[in-house]
Amino acid sequence: MSKTGKKVKITKRVVDLAAPKTSPYIIWDLELPGFGLRVAANGRKAYIVSYRVGVGRGAKQRRVSIAASNTMTCEMARKEAQVYLANARLGEDRREEIDAAAKAKADITVAKAIEIWHAEAAHRNRRTGKARDPRNIRNEMSRMDAHLIPAIGNKKLRELTRRDVELLRDDITAGRTAVVQKTKKHGVRRATGGTGTAKRTMVSFKSVLAYMKDIGFVDQNVAANLRLAPDGKKERYLSVAEAHRLGKCLDEWEHMDRRVTGITIIRLLLMTGARTKEIEELKWSEIDFDRSFFRFEETKSGRSIRPISPQVLDILKALPRLHPTWVFLNNAGTGPYCGTQAVWRLVREEAGLPDVRKHDLRHSFASFALANGLSLPIIGTLLGHSRPETTQRYAHLSDRHAMEAAKSVGLAVMNALEGRE
Repeated sequence: MSKTGKKVKITKRVVDLAAPKTSPYIIWDLELPGFGLRVAANGRKAYIVSYRVGVGRGAKQRRVSIAASNTMTCEMARKEAQVYLANARLGEDRREEIDAAAKAKADITVAKAIEIWHAEAAHRNRRTGKARDPRNIRNEMSRMDAHLIPAIGNKKLRELTRRDVELLRDDITAGRTAVVQKTKKHGVRRATGGTGTAKRTMVSFKSVLAYMKDIGFVDQNVAANLRLAPDGKKERYLSVAEAHRLGKCLDEWEHMDRRVTGITIIRLLLMTGARTKEIEELKWSEIDFDRSFFRFEETKSGRSIRPISPQVLDILKALPRLHPTWVFLNNAGTGPYCGTQAVWRLVREEAGLPDVRKHDLRHSFASFALANGLSLPIIGTLLGHSRPETTQRYAHLSDRHAMEAAKSVGLAVMNALEGRE
């Protein structure tokens, strides 16, 4: 490659005016030795830097391309060249560092990507930036450890394809990734898979890939817009008779002093429509006894203020204050209670409600509210929904209650027409 004899300060004007010749040539910068503009015979132009790594005869000579002139300004390229030259004086080769980093990106596996996401991004909601519940993160990692990492964990991230993700989704759905894992000393975990597990695992993995794209490890998220089937869980609503059976069972357990904390929480879940975590981790400071409100500091929807009934207030007033912060204490007396799910499994069996999930108590609260003539916006307020469309899931219940009302009115009118009372 030929060189021009003169040196000039490389500016935008110099770059623009540099015309191609029959052979490539370099324009060297007057002010920064080693910084130059390479002009190819086809007209392509690139900023370069030439340097020796270290000092003395053993110093290695390097000449590397910084960037094409149409992708970086000359001043940005000059600053990048200064970094190369400064590193070289210290015996460090920036190009080797960049090449090593590029190789590391090319060699990273799916399992390593999940590890990076867990350490750097899992603790924050990607959309809102809010802190996430550590329990949810543990559940996500547990599902990926069971169903995803054994299947594609050793695959290089950059070689992962859309088809790989689709096949894994289908395998989890069909139960082909089912596994029995050892947990505690004598414990085991049976990860069976299924539609719901596939959906939740893929949602987590999409977040992993989105983060890896954000930090430059991949160019695209191959799981973006992946089709995910509904998890198959149907919302279950307690009938009046079922609620009566449940109430009778709760009363009996309280009378026998069995799992009183869990029983009280279950009763409050049905009477308030609150989420389990909101009641389990309820603080005394979040109860407005004077105005009958919950003033939750942090919920799934952020801060939330919800009215509560006199009946709920009576239950809360009767509770002993065993801790300055938490209303419901764990067995050690050091933090909030977290055993409601175990109590619920026992209670629902005894009450003859084996198919009712704990979260269905929230749905049942909405159903009872609609049956009593409350509007969807009011129910949304009671449930702490931040968006009206979330409450629309109960619109079909409103239609059902309206149909029952229409039948009742129709029967009354017919009786009147026929002279019957």
